[in-house]
Amino acid sequence: MDRLGTRTSRRTSRPGHFGDVMRSTLLLALIACIALVGSARAWALDLEDETLADRPVSSIKVVIRGKKLATEQEIRNNLRIATGQPFDSKVVKNDVSTLYRLGRFGQVSADATILPDGSVEVSYTVEEQQIVNSIDFAGNYVITDQELRKAVPLTTGAPRDDFLLEQSVFRIKELYKGRGNYLVDVKVDESKLDQGLLLFQIIEGPRVRIREIEFVGNQAFASEQLEAQIKTKPWVFLFRKGELEEDLLVEDVATIDRYYKDRGHVDVRVDKRIELSSDQREAKIVFVVSEGRQYRLRNIVIKGEGGNPPSVMTREQVGNLAVIQRGDPFQRNLIDKTKAAIEQAYQVMGYIDARVGDSWVRVGEDPEVDLLLNIREGGSYSTGLVEVQGNYVTRDKVVRRLVRFQPGRPMDGREIKNTEKRLDRSGLFREPRVTPQAPDAEDKGTRDVLVDIKEKQTGSVNFGVGAGTDSGLFGEISLKQQNFDLADTPNTFDEFTGGRSFRGAGQTFNLAISPGIDVSNYNVSIGDPHLFDTDWGGNTALNYRTRFYDSYQEERASLLFGISTRIGDFWSFSVNPRVEDVTLTDFDSDTPVEVWQQRGPSYNSAILAELTRTEVDNPSRPGRGSQVELQTGYHGVFGGDYTYPQVGINITQFFTTYEDFLGRKQVLRLRTQASYIFSTDAPVYERWYLGGRTLRGFAFRTVSPKSNRIIGDNPPATFTTQDTNVPIGGNFLFFAGAQYEIPVMGEFLSVVTFVDSGTVNNDAWLAEYRVGVGAGLRIFIPQFGQAPIALDFAYPLMKQRNDEEQVFSFTIDLPF
Repeated sequence: MDRLGTRTSRRTSRPGHFGDVMRSTLLLALIACIALVGSARAWALDLEDETLADRPVSSIKVVIRGKKLATEQEIRNNLRIATGQPFDSKVVKNDVSTLYRLGRFGQVSADATILPDGSVEVSYTVEEQQIVNSIDFAGNYVITDQELRKAVPLTTGAPRDDFLLEQSVFRIKELYKGRGNYLVDVKVDESKLDQGLLLFQIIEGPRVRIREIEFVGNQAFASEQLEAQIKTKPWVFLFRKGELEEDLLVEDVATIDRYYKDRGHVDVRVDKRIELSSDQREAKIVFVVSEGRQYRLRNIVIKGEGGNPPSVMTREQVGNLAVIQRGDPFQRNLIDKTKAAIEQAYQVMGYIDARVGDSWVRVGEDPEVDLLLNIREGGSYSTGLVEVQGNYVTRDKVVRRLVRFQPGRPMDGREIKNTEKRLDRSGLFREPRVTPQAPDAEDKGTRDVLVDIKEKQTGSVNFGVGAGTDSGLFGEISLKQQNFDLADTPNTFDEFTGGRSFRGAGQTFNLAISPGIDVSNYNVSIGDPHLFDTDWGGNTALNYRTRFYDSYQEERASLLFGISTRIGDFWSFSVNPRVEDVTLTDFDSDTPVEVWQQRGPSYNSAILAELTRTEVDNPSRPGRGSQVELQTGYHGVFGGDYTYPQVGINITQFFTTYEDFLGRKQVLRLRTQASYIFSTDAPVYERWYLGGRTLRGFAFRTVSPKSNRIIGDNPPATFTTQDTNVPIGGNFLFFAGAQYEIPVMGEFLSVVTFVDSGTVNNDAWLAEYRVGVGAGLRIFIPQFGQAPIALDFAYPLMKQRNDEEQVFSFTIDLPF
C-alpha cells in the first residue's frame, strides 16, 4: 500500500507542475511580444521628460517653412546640439533662443523623439518672417523720403525684423524732433506689411519751439542761476534752435536736483511740466522745485581704517585741514576741497595712496548733518629709480627736466599729477602717465616711478590767413619744430628729408613768412628752454618787418637775443637785448615833420628786462588769478642814434564772479598799464600809442599827441604848419580797462562788455583822457588755436578834439 500510495501520489502531481511551466512560458512570451511591439515604435516626448536625459543624440532634423531664404546649413551653424552628445534640454532651448535672435524667423520650435534603438532625434522647425519687398512713407512733408530712408536700418529683400522696426520708428521720431516736431507720431501699417510693403505712417504735428523757461518754488537760487545749469534753452534766432527734447528735460531735472543737494538742500524735489500754446507750436517749460531746508554741518567725524583713529595725523590735525567748518552750509564743493586738502597733506609726507571717503547722516529733527570722513592712509614711501619710456626721438634729459621726483626723498604724491601736466604742456608729448610701481621686494618703503610718454609729431608746415582792424589782411606760411636739435646734423640726405635729423633736444625752431597788405613779417628763430643744460632759457631771432601807416612806411630789420629763467612757481625773469636798423620811406605831403626828420636809416640798440609774476588757474583762458609785469629798458646800450631809458608796469587780474555746475565761468578782467620814456628824443616808431584794439572806440594809434607840422610837397625846402590828425606818439602811456565775459553757448561763444580808458601824452599826467564803452563777441574754435575770433562794437564816451572814432574792431586768425 505504501509503495502503491507513493507511486499514485507522484502521478497526480506531475500534471499540475506542467501547467505552471506553461503559464510562465506564455506570460514571458506575451511580455516579449509587448516589448517587441513597443520597440518597433519611436516615442515623441516633451523636452523636459526624464526619459530623454543622457540618451545619445543620433540625428538632427531642420524643417524650414516659408520661402526658404535661409538655408539648412545656416541654421545648423547656429546650433550647439550635435550628434553623439548626450541629450540636454537646456542646450536645445538655448538653440531656439539663438534662432529667434537672428531676427529672421517668426516661429521656432524644437521636438525630441526616442528612436527604436533608444537614441534621440532632435527636430527644429522654423517659420520664416515676411519679406520686406519695398519701404515707403506717408504723411511726411518736412523731411523727404530720401532722408527718412537713411534713418531706417531695414533693407528691401530682407526678412521682417521687429527689433529693427522699433529702431526705425525711434530714429524717424528723433529725426523729426531734431527739426522741432516734438509731437510727431510714427506707426507701421501691419496690414501692408503682410503683403511685403513696409509703410511708415507719419503724423508730423506742429513744430514746437521753446519760448520760455520758468522756475517755480525756487527761493535759495535765482532762476537765472538755475537756468545756467540746464541744457534745455529757449529759442534764439540764428543762435539756438530751442528744440523740445524729453530725454534732455529728464536730464535737466536730475541736474537741478543734484545742484540743490550739492548745496545742502538734501530734501529737494524737482519736477517738470510742458505747457503748449493753443496752436501747439510753442512750449513753455516749467521746472517745479520744492527746495526743503538747507542743511548745515553740525560735526565732522574722522575715522581711520577699521574705525580706529588715524595713525599718521591726529583727528585735530585732520580737522584743521577741513575747508568746511561747523555751521557752514553742507555744500559739495566745500566737501571736495576738504578731501583734497587732507589727501594733499598725506601726499606731501609720502603717503601717496592716501584716500579720503565721505558720507553723511542726518542728526535729529534740525536741518543738521554730520560729515563722516573715512581716511585710508596706506604706507609711506620714498622715491626709488625714475624710469622713462616711450621717448624714441626725444633725449632722456629733456623728459627728466620736467620730472621732479628726487630718488631717496619722500615720494611727493602731488608730483604725479603735476609732472603729467608739465609733460602735457610742453607740447612734445601726449597722454603722459606717471605711475608709482609696486614697493621694492627688498625695501618695502621704496617705490620706483615709471614715466610713460608718447611722442607727438612736433614738426609742422602751416598755412593761414588773418585779418584785423589794426593789422589789415595778411597770410602766413610757417615751418615749426618744437623738438628741435641744432646739433643733430644729418649724416645722409635721406635722414634730412625723412625727418630723422635736427630733432630730440627740446629746442624750438620757427621760420615764418607772413606777407600782408598793411603789415608784412619775415622771421626765423631758434630757442632752447634749458640753455647749456641750465635753468636758463635762451633764444635768438632774425626779423624783417614792414608796416604801412597813413603817410609813411616803416621798414625794420632786427637781430634779437634773449635769456630767461623761472624763479619759483610763479615768478620769471628775462633779459632781451636787440640791435636793429629802421628806415622810414614812402612819404606823402601829410607826413609829419618829425617822421621825415627821423627817416633814417637809423641804427638802434636796446636791452629790455622783465620780471613777471603769473598765478592763474588756466594759462589759455584764465578765470582766477593775476599777472604782474615789471619792465625796464635802456636804448643805446650798444650804441646807436638814440639813447634813453624807459620803465613800465602791466597788471592784469581775473575774477570769476559766477560758475555754473558745468564749469562755465563768468569772468571779470581788470587791466592797468603804465609806461614812461625818460627822454624827448625817442623816435616816433618807439613812442607809445593807443587806439584800435588797445583802446576800443578810437581808431588805431590815434590816441597820441599829434603833429602840427607836415612836410608839404617839397621837403625839406618848405614845411607847412597846421593842425593835423597824424599821431607821432608820446612818452607816457596809461591804460585802465575792465571786461566782463559771459559764456552763452558752452565753450564756443561768449559775450563781453567792456570799458576801456587811457591816454598818451608827453608828460606823466592823466591829461586828455579818453573812455570807450562797448560790447562784443568771442568765438572759440579749437582748430583755429587758443586765440578767439574777437568782434567788438564800442562808443567813445569821453574823447578829445581831433580824435578819430572807430565803432567796430575785430581780429581773426584762420589756419588752414
